[in-house]
Order: sequence, then structure tokens, then C-alpha cells
Amino acid sequence: MGSDANRLRKKWQAYSGKNAGLAESSFYQTFRALFEGTEYAVRSKPKEFGKIYVKIPLSKKVLTEILLQMSKL
Repeated sequence: MGSDANRLRKKWQAYSGKNAGLAESSFYQTFRALFEGTEYAVRSKPKEFGKIYVKIPLSKKVLTEILLQMSKL
């Protein structure tokens, strides 16, 4: 990757990371307000979902499709 492309990539990562943080905060604040006064509570950054995409077993069909797409890269 050339120097110019790398600089653009770093800018994009900083921009998307900042936006993701703002979206997460907005999501949390919105649901916290919606559930206020109910029996439900919303916690910021729950740990239970940290590996949600790692622990779910995928079918052979899905794994094959993933490998097919990766081979096209």
C-alpha cells in the first residue's frame, strides 16, 4: 500500500471509529431513556456478547459460501 493510500486509510479508520462510538453512545442513551420506569434495565458495554460471532456454529453451506467469497478476493 502506498503512503498516500495509507494516510487515507488511517483517516477513514479514525472517522469510522469515532462515528461508531457516537452511534453506540446514542443507542445506549436512547434505550436507557425508553426503559426508564420499567422493570427492564440497559447496561452499557455488556460482556455477555463479546464473542457472539465466534461461538455460533455455522452450517457447512454457510462455511462453503464464506470460503468461496474469500477465494474471490
